[in-house]
Amino acid sequence: MKWTREIRRAILLAAMLLWVGGCNGLFLPRAQYERTVELQQAMEAGSTLAVSTASGSIDVQGAAVGEAQVTATITGYASTEEEAMEIAEQVEIGFQQTTERVEIKADRPRLSGRRSISISYDIIVPEQTSLHCISASGSIGVADLQGSVQAQTASGSVTAERIGGSVRLHSASGSVKAREVRGGDVGLYTASGSVRLWDASEIGQCGVHSSSGSVAASGVEADRIKISAASGSVDLDDAKAAEVEMCASSGHAHAREIECSRLEAESSSGSVSVTFTPTTPGDVSADLRATSGSVTVVPPPDFAGRVDLSSTSGSVRSNLPVLVRGRMDKKHITGTVGEGSGSLSARTTSGSVTIR
Repeated sequence: MKWTREIRRAILLAAMLLWVGGCNGLFLPRAQYERTVELQQAMEAGSTLAVSTASGSIDVQGAAVGEAQVTATITGYASTEEEAMEIAEQVEIGFQQTTERVEIKADRPRLSGRRSISISYDIIVPEQTSLHCISASGSIGVADLQGSVQAQTASGSVTAERIGGSVRLHSASGSVKAREVRGGDVGLYTASGSVRLWDASEIGQCGVHSSSGSVAASGVEADRIKISAASGSVDLDDAKAAEVEMCASSGHAHAREIECSRLEAESSSGSVSVTFTPTTPGDVSADLRATSGSVTVVPPPDFAGRVDLSSTSGSVRSNLPVLVRGRMDKKHITGTVGEGSGSLSARTTSGSVTIR
């Protein structure tokens, strides 16, 4: 599964960074020493900035400037303050520029015993900048950029706000949030934590997933929306797309004010409900499935087409004027509404099915 591969890739990259920086930072020493380094590098509009840290946070802000302005906070940990200061002073921060990107590089001493180093970055870049950043242990925050954003952390939250371009955010353990995204594709993934997406428009492919945690998106306009949770509920509000796919393995799958041509929604353990907007085309194709939970659908007012409703253990109710063309009883309704080419299928193994 593509999402699983992306999470594994983030974990692998983080593990490599931890190996380079030394794993001794997992056991916090008694003393620490902190210093800051400030540096600048000219950057043209449309450039790409790359930054990584084995331990520490990364915050990047776009602004009306013509250079990258970096403040690096370097913290040394050791048995004594003198030793912590010694290893922190050995860290050198600089820039490496290629034809493809500008990269912030940290030259760190090799450490052993109870000594470790963390480096956190506060960065201001030109607004028209693309970004690629990785933290093995620390949060990442990005805001106000006109360019693509790729951000990964193995432990910590990842947030992006006011981005004009594709956004791919990954966390192996932590929440992932994006707000006010315009253009490009969106991919938000976490292995453990919640995922939230607000106000995303002119999006191509939109994927939102959590392996363990709830997932929610609202105000999304895209070509295709895929939202899922392996262990948690899924909520989608005020969304417009050609295709919508929702999946909750353990939790409900609820969608409200949805406009699309094709929708699939399912839950293995929880209810499924979908409310379409009045502007949804009457020939919409909708397939809703629940293994253990009720299924509720509010179709568009102009819906016309085939209807197939069933419950293995529960009742079936429909307010639609269904012309029965097959089976009709308390647990099954099969027929048509009008003469359109739409399709509405709602099924559950244990629970009720209601069409309002």
